[in-house]
Amino acid sequence: MITDLTAQPIRFTADIPGWQRLLEAVGARLVLERPGWLVYAVGSGRVALHQSSDAQPPGTTLAFSTTTPVPRAVEAAAAAGVPITLGRPDHGEAGMVSAPDGTAFTLDSPTPVEQDGPPADARLLVLPIWYGPDTGMIRGVLEGLGARPRLVADDGTWTDLTCEGGGLVAAHRADDAALELAFEWDGDVEEALALLTEAGIEATLIDETYSRTVQVADPDGIKEIWVNERQTDHYGYKRL
Repeated sequence: MITDLTAQPIRFTADIPGWQRLLEAVGARLVLERPGWLVYAVGSGRVALHQSSDAQPPGTTLAFSTTTPVPRAVEAAAAAGVPITLGRPDHGEAGMVSAPDGTAFTLDSPTPVEQDGPPADARLLVLPIWYGPDTGMIRGVLEGLGARPRLVADDGTWTDLTCEGGGLVAAHRADDAALELAFEWDGDVEEALALLTEAGIEATLIDETYSRTVQVADPDGIKEIWVNERQTDHYGYKRL
């Protein structure tokens, strides 16, 4: 059994200070800092910032942590059908997931908290989105790691899942495999808009058919970062 699974996506960026301003504006708290590597706690889940390079340009990768010892977690995930092996990347022992669509990520031990400070704003939840043509495969991998479905679209195009230790993760049907860093706001998303605007960060409120979203200018100039208001209109969806 994999315990306390926590979503901790990694954002590779050429503008770490810009990402720090964005995260801190919405109440994220720095818990660990190394040269070119920072980890923030949000209300639920964590976000890591990593200096980008020619080999790893700006963009998002998935990552998770668990309090289960990594070798045991790898055994449990493999038994659940997850394509995972025990490896030793440059940061130490980790579970190495290689999904059929080419998506690769790690399952690690929890990041230690080395920075004191006030708690993160509880309204902000991390929500990495895994896009691909086979949402059933994506969901199977995530559930095999211990994530549990929360909201499922009737047409199968979207499933979001909760992680016991914190954070959300979503499977979204698309033609090609891709990853995106997004967030959910548990409350009136205009509160997030006000915090971002007060910090001088460009953001826009969008009224979607299913909920409202704040789109935030990406410090790296990529696609806007989405902060989704928690969905209350469940027409076309099933909450599990």
